[in-house]
Amino acid sequence: MRQWMAASRPKTCRYTCHPFCEPTDQSAYSLTLHPSRGSSCQIFIGLIFLPLEAHFHLCFHASCFFLLAATAVAPANARQFRIAASDLLAEFITEPLLAYGDEHSMEFKVDDIGSLPALERLRSDEIDLAIIAVPEDTDVPRDEFRVFPFAYDVAVIAVNQSNPINEISLASLGGIFGANEESNYTTWGDLGLSGWGSRSIKTLAGQNNKSISLELFKFSVLRSGQMKSTMASVKDSEIEGLLLSNAASIAILPGLPKSEKVKALMISSEIDGPAFSPTDDNVHYGDYPIRLAFYVVYKERDQARAQKVLRVLLNDDLAAALRGNNLVALPDTVRRKLTMDLDLGK
Repeated sequence: MRQWMAASRPKTCRYTCHPFCEPTDQSAYSLTLHPSRGSSCQIFIGLIFLPLEAHFHLCFHASCFFLLAATAVAPANARQFRIAASDLLAEFITEPLLAYGDEHSMEFKVDDIGSLPALERLRSDEIDLAIIAVPEDTDVPRDEFRVFPFAYDVAVIAVNQSNPINEISLASLGGIFGANEESNYTTWGDLGLSGWGSRSIKTLAGQNNKSISLELFKFSVLRSGQMKSTMASVKDSEIEGLLLSNAASIAILPGLPKSEKVKALMISSEIDGPAFSPTDDNVHYGDYPIRLAFYVVYKERDQARAQKVLRVLLNDDLAAALRGNNLVALPDTVRRKLTMDLDLGK
């Protein structure tokens, strides 16, 4: 079994794990939300990454500060709930938790650590809940924790609306973008597009410092993990303009295109297999293949207390915040079903 993340280290440390998330700064994302009244309750929220194939050398750079003194002297009480979160999600879940804390006289503390040490802390009762990112073909630890789906990150493949292509396979995407794949496609004619035989394919990738779309694409699509040197990486804010100016372009995006003149392609896992667009339902049920799943994980014994935080994590406001930041929330029907299950004690 490959190691999930770097082993935990005392006090201040830097973990090297997974490039799905570029570091936004060199310090931990640590946030304390103070209650407006009444007694306090601490919550440490942590987002963790489970194992990826070693050949990606995927690294998640996160500097974390272990608040050893605080955890040593702060006794757990009936209202205390400790969680931790990565910069992929922390800022999107903070405001709903703050609002809930104000209403229920709770104090939330958001701490950023790696996956292996975070799971170790969950097992040793140093935290009460974690949000973990689980790549495809990796087991979710359902045998020792309660697990709820939470959200997804995706890579979207987009072209000019005038391009006659509407769907494409992972293998064909590898031939377009990859440097050492089984196929090598350089013109749209290579893909059999009528009338576009001589038009050269221009490959693009739109990126920002919060996006993992390019690394997610490499992990999900490419066998070698190497992109062609001809691919142009640009700011995601510029990518749609480039697609509009050159109809022969194809791009990797961190989210759905905003322009009606740019379309997202449906993707199939197999050549000649069914293709699916990146809708909430298709992503959640695993039909859209270029995705990274996030789960909420906690111990069975903490179910009663965890329900209160889960309700916040599954509400409409937080789903809207995720969608507004190029993440895919659970389908509305799924979130309602999970909330009903909480009400029924399932």
